[in-house]
Amino acid sequence: MVYILLLIGVPIFLGICLFGIKVDRTDFNNRFPPITDEEFMALCPAGTRPEIALKVRRIVSEQAGVEYERIYPSTRFINDL
Repeated sequence: MVYILLLIGVPIFLGICLFGIKVDRTDFNNRFPPITDEEFMALCPAGTRPEIALKVRRIVSEQAGVEYERIYPSTRFINDL
């Protein structure tokens, strides 16, 4: 799962950095207010392992250049980030 996220997230991140793609974050910030790790895990499906889910959250945040607290389990790369 982590590899799939990296395969999708890295090209998006590079496109933003290398090609200067401008993103209007106003809508994103309104739709995804900051949440804690506890709130994040409460939104995850039952049985989700916290250590893996939070590690993926951190990786997505770093690679996409989005605040860690604004990454939700339902966040989609193409439509949201």
